[in-house]
Amino acid sequence: MFAVIGAIATSFYAIDQATLYYLFKGEAQKQFDTARNIIVSHHPLEEEPAHETMGTQKSSAPLSFGLRGSSSDPTPEIVSPSWKLPAAKARAVKQALVEEFEEFELLVVNVPGRPLAVHPRDMTTDRVNEILSDPSAFDAWHSALKSGQLEIYSNFHWLEWQIPEFGVIIPYVNEENKARGGFIFSTKPAINTVVFMDAIAFGSAFAFLLVLVVAIASIMFAWKGLHDRWKTSKTIRFLAHNDPLTHLPNRAVFSDELNKALRKASITASNVYVIAIDVDKFKEVNDNHGHAAGDTFLQIISDRLRLVFSEHLVSRLSGDEFAVMIEGEYTSHDITVLAQRALATTNSNCVIDSKEIQISLSMGIAQATDAAWRSSRLLHCADLALYRSKNGGRSTYTWYESSMDEELERRRELEAEMIRALKLDGFSVVYQAQVGLADNKLKAFEALLRWVHPEKGRISPEVFIPIAEDTGLIEALGEYVLKKACTDAASWSDPTLKVAVNFSPAQFKTGQIEQKISEALQESGLAPERLEIEITESLLIADTTSVVKSLKKIGNMGVSIAMDDFGTGYSSLSYLSRFPFNKIKIDRSFIMNIGKDAHTDAIVAAIIGLGRSLDVLITAEGVEDEMQAQILRAGGCDIVQGYYFGKPNNVDPANPHANIRCTLGLNDTKQIEATQSA
Repeated sequence: MFAVIGAIATSFYAIDQATLYYLFKGEAQKQFDTARNIIVSHHPLEEEPAHETMGTQKSSAPLSFGLRGSSSDPTPEIVSPSWKLPAAKARAVKQALVEEFEEFELLVVNVPGRPLAVHPRDMTTDRVNEILSDPSAFDAWHSALKSGQLEIYSNFHWLEWQIPEFGVIIPYVNEENKARGGFIFSTKPAINTVVFMDAIAFGSAFAFLLVLVVAIASIMFAWKGLHDRWKTSKTIRFLAHNDPLTHLPNRAVFSDELNKALRKASITASNVYVIAIDVDKFKEVNDNHGHAAGDTFLQIISDRLRLVFSEHLVSRLSGDEFAVMIEGEYTSHDITVLAQRALATTNSNCVIDSKEIQISLSMGIAQATDAAWRSSRLLHCADLALYRSKNGGRSTYTWYESSMDEELERRRELEAEMIRALKLDGFSVVYQAQVGLADNKLKAFEALLRWVHPEKGRISPEVFIPIAEDTGLIEALGEYVLKKACTDAASWSDPTLKVAVNFSPAQFKTGQIEQKISEALQESGLAPERLEIEITESLLIADTTSVVKSLKKIGNMGVSIAMDDFGTGYSSLSYLSRFPFNKIKIDRSFIMNIGKDAHTDAIVAAIIGLGRSLDVLITAEGVEDEMQAQILRAGGCDIVQGYYFGKPNNVDPANPHANIRCTLGLNDTKQIEATQSA
């Protein structure tokens, strides 16, 4: 506040000072121009003719110009023979000045700086010395003699409050452009009181307006700065508590509110529910439609969740994971109804950039059953129920059960056992034969991973493969199967037999699958033509562009590529057009009903016909009896595999055809033994 008051006072003072200065300087400038014209017009420093001088001396009267330090003798003192002030011209100059100015001071000074005459005559030596010793007059004197121009000087100082006084140096230069001397002239300004007060009033008014403008500008800048700072602070607070994309509360807010609700519930014995919600196949939306569409997709989902759970806390916990907290006197039936309403909102697809995208949500519901529940525990239980929903087919909801904790514990234990089995070579690879229907000859083996736990016994691949994919162990397992299959196949006595290896989509994520295959072939010495990799449609859906690029590189190496489980996806034909597969495998779900269902027979026949038109081999898996084999042979299927032709087993390198229902020669047929334990 003191700084502001000081700035205002300083502004008023400075502007008033400037007003006075320029007012008096302007008035003095006019007077000085008049004085200069008078002095210059009389040529006072030029010598008079001799006869005029003599005559003047004889009849001379006392000069009204007085010499500095002169006696009572009116005759001027001659300072130098070459510097004279003729009496007649002096009187003429004086008379002209007196007629123009009521009161003035005048010093006539020669080039060296000594005074020749003064006016008024009674000017004291002290006053002369005061004028001559003024630094501003001294500087102006030398500047005027050098430039030949009028030079104004003043006693004005910004820090002194007084009426400024001005003087002028009027140099006199002869026709030869040689300085003859100069005049130091000053007079009282002809400014009356009204003009003076008007000038002060003008200066004050101008100062007030200037200060007002500066104050308003300062206030505006300050307000803008504070407004921007307030907006920034508001944005920071918003981002600290909300998701920037959907504007829903974030995980921190959800956890804090859940803790408050649980503390309140422990006192009031009310219910607290958490619904964990996950968007099914959100990665496919991003990959197929772009991240911008994915962001819009999440915003649409958040709006629909707000609509259903308008009275409850809806939060976005992470990328495609949401959560809802419900507290109060709600029953399990009420929560189930809300979950069903949320699922009902997904019945209508959303349209983004003229593209229709299906919405699918999986939910897990957990309830705090006593006062000992913590927020992390409740969220964990909801996540367990959510995991059950996703594994159970998606687009559904599941209530948490205590058995899910036991399942999670078994899952974690199994994960640790898998890591140990990888280190201790606890896994093994068995092979199932693939037989050609046209000639009944063995064509290849499919490598299958098996795990026999020393305590738990045989563990199904349907159990440990999903765990391996979720935990990232699938890459190590896939590399183990690939190297083992290549090494075993290289040792088989029949060099025409191929080996097929299944690849998980997770193995393609690193982008090094081509290098892994190349290394396995080089280490084992297996010819690339004898290796076949099998992939599922889900791999292509995950990241079509990069996967197709990798598959083309693998195909250029000479390795065959087969599409496994053909017909189970919704867009298999589009992928066949984008990449030339060497083989298509008909899923066992079709083969098990062949000969029993006309629709299934038609589908299988269509797939076989498609293979012929594309010049692609067709393999049917899951053939269990002779009737299925005969139907497939009649339909034109190329290769079959299944228990009817041989169970997955170890392969004798010296006799790989052993225990396989196939033809060894023209008339020599060896069939597998009837034992099912092999």
